[in-house]
Amino acid sequence: MPRKKKEDIKEEEIAKGEHKSSKKKKEKYVDPDQLLEEYLKDVVEGLGIEFLGLTDDEYIEILREPFASAVGQVKTKPKVKTILNRLLSNRDSMMEYVAVRLYFLRDIEKLGDTQLEFLVYNIKKGINQMIDKLYSECKRRNRNDLIEILRYSWNQFGILTPLRCPKCGFNAIMPDLSCKVCGYIISMKEVKEQIDVLGELKTLASIEPADFKEIITSGYFFYTPQGILPPSKFVPSQGGIFYEIVLNKDEKKILSSIYIDPQKR
Repeated sequence: MPRKKKEDIKEEEIAKGEHKSSKKKKEKYVDPDQLLEEYLKDVVEGLGIEFLGLTDDEYIEILREPFASAVGQVKTKPKVKTILNRLLSNRDSMMEYVAVRLYFLRDIEKLGDTQLEFLVYNIKKGINQMIDKLYSECKRRNRNDLIEILRYSWNQFGILTPLRCPKCGFNAIMPDLSCKVCGYIISMKEVKEQIDVLGELKTLASIEPADFKEIITSGYFFYTPQGILPPSKFVPSQGGIFYEIVLNKDEKKILSSIYIDPQKR
C-alpha cells in the first residue's frame, strides 16, 4: 500500500482543523420553547390571563408562537419583563390572539362562563369565522348581555350587510338570503318589505328614469350597500354583498303605471 505524501497528510490535518474550528464557531441560540416552560407562570400572570384556568399545556399551546416572536433569535436569555413588554406592546391584539387560539383549543360548549365571556369580549376580527357558534352558545346560555357585545363587534369587524335578520337582529343576511349569525332564511317578501321596494323604485323613477325603465323592462334589479342598481350597472365583486330582487306581477303593474304616466310620479 503506497504511503501518503507529506503534502497529503498536511492537507488532511488542515481540513480536520478547519472542521473542528467550524464546530466551535457554531452559534447556540436560546430555545424559546424551553424558556416558555421556565417563564410560564410569570408570563401568564403578566398577561393577566390566569383567570382562564387553563392547564399548563394549554397555556403553552396558546402562547408558543407569540412568545417565540417576542424572544427572537438571541444567544443570551432575555428577562421575563422584556418579553412581557413586547407581548403587551399591543395588548388588544394579544388578547384577540389568545381568544382565537382558545376558540380552537376547546369545544365552545365546554367553555366555562368566564372563558366564554373572554372570547366574546376579545374576538374582534375573528368574529366572521366564529359568529354562528358564539351566538348559538350565548343564546343557549341565555346570555343576552353577551349577544349585545357580539352585535357591537359584528358592526365593527363583521361582514355588515344592508339587510337585517328578522330573527336575531344582526345585519348579516348573505346573498343566498341566509343569516350568517343564526342561520335564518329570510323570505323574498321580508326582503322587499325591509327594502321598501315600491317606495324606493318610485323615488328612482323621478331621479334616474332610465334606470327605472330598465328595471321595469327586465323585471328585476340588484340591491347592494350602495342601493338599487339596474342589471346593466351591476358589476359583481369578489366577496361583495348583493341581492337579486325579482319583481312579481302586482309590483310590475303598479310600477309600470308610474312609468307610463309621468304625471302620476
